[in-house]
Amino acid sequence: MVQAKRTLVVLLMAVVSMLWAAPTVRAQNVASQKAYFGSGTTEILNPSGGVVLSGYMKTSSVGDLLIGFSMECALWTSTSTTATKGGGKTTSTARAAVNVTAYVDGVPAEPGQVVYCDRLQSVSLQFSSATVEVTDAITLDLFLKTKNANHFNFYRNNVGSGVHYVEIKVDSIVSADPNAPVDPGTRAVAGKRSLVIEEYNNP
Repeated sequence: MVQAKRTLVVLLMAVVSMLWAAPTVRAQNVASQKAYFGSGTTEILNPSGGVVLSGYMKTSSVGDLLIGFSMECALWTSTSTTATKGGGKTTSTARAAVNVTAYVDGVPAEPGQVVYCDRLQSVSLQFSSATVEVTDAITLDLFLKTKNANHFNFYRNNVGSGVHYVEIKVDSIVSADPNAPVDPGTRAVAGKRSLVIEEYNNP
């Protein structure tokens, strides 16, 4: 009888230990956090609207969401313009841009799509046989490569209580000059990025 009681006590202690060591579920982690932070470092060439970062945040019944997104943005633009002797003016253009949209539960957050970087490169060339001593034509190749970092705050009000899914989508505009060399060419690149989500009670 004494041995049976000791066995029962040991079993109860084992069960309590298992319950104590059991991991918490994801919903409990989301509910306990005051803010969410996520980041990424992989460069994305010519992004096409995919999700680059995402996270969850729990809000109260009167809560709004403040979403801060920072990202490096690199643009390459290349043009090649050729003018013939005595001919008219010729123009070459190239454009590269990166746009960002934040979504909360599939709905765009204010203010909608934001331009993080955008460049339109346009080069015109013309020469007169009276002022330039050439016999055929001249060509001007121009290549620009820049990189910068930008931040923007997105906002979604009256989301209601519960756990909400926030995702950041990035797309690009790439319009290359058909006469310019393919390498290096015209490109748009999304670089290092970070996402901060906070519950915000707008007074």
